Amino acid sequence: MRYIIPAVIILVLFACKTSLLKKYGIKDPQVETLESVKNALAELSPGYPAYSCVFRDSAALVDWCKNKNLPGRSQFYNSAGYRIITQDSTFCSGVETDFAGKLTINQVYRIDSLTTFDKLRRNLLPLGEKVDLDPSKYAFTCVIFWARFMGRLNESSFLIATSALKSQPARSGKVNVLFVDMDILDFWNTSGIMIRTETLKK
Repeated sequence: MRYIIPAVIILVLFACKTSLLKKYGIKDPQVETLESVKNALAELSPGYPAYSCVFRDSAALVDWCKNKNLPGRSQFYNSAGYRIITQDSTFCSGVETDFAGKLTINQVYRIDSLTTFDKLRRNLLPLGEKVDLDPSKYAFTCVIFWARFMGRLNESSFLIATSALKSQPARSGKVNVLFVDMDILDFWNTSGIMIRTETLKK
């Protein structure tokens, strides 16, 4: 597979009206650098970049988008690394924000055993110095997906992180939060909106 177009992301943009794009500061996806991504995240909160990750290559990003994992969404994983089902079929961030704030260690949650944190971890490149990709250390790992080109639409997803960090288990350090950027990155060797898959060599 030589070239991949992030079709899912483009369709999200085209589905919005021009007025909404301007209102929320949504822009056409641009090729970003690791530095521009970290700076954009720091503008939202100085502490967020310490917990930031990006996708290793375009194939990883597109594969993740196939399952409706888009910017502005979140996922919760238990200590065993299984995704917790949040009962949100509406794609409403308010549902997830409420869910995040009510996390409790003794609660039994339904899980999606086919979606594991390990699948996500293999596709991530940690940027922040406080990134921890081991869910077994925590009762919950909250993953926030965001993108610079999504403008103010990112705000709702960050509210989810804030809510999770105010939950009961967070008070005893049992909640881990990660911010995963979904922008197109320069080290993927981009050419316009065409992306050649090439993993960054560390």
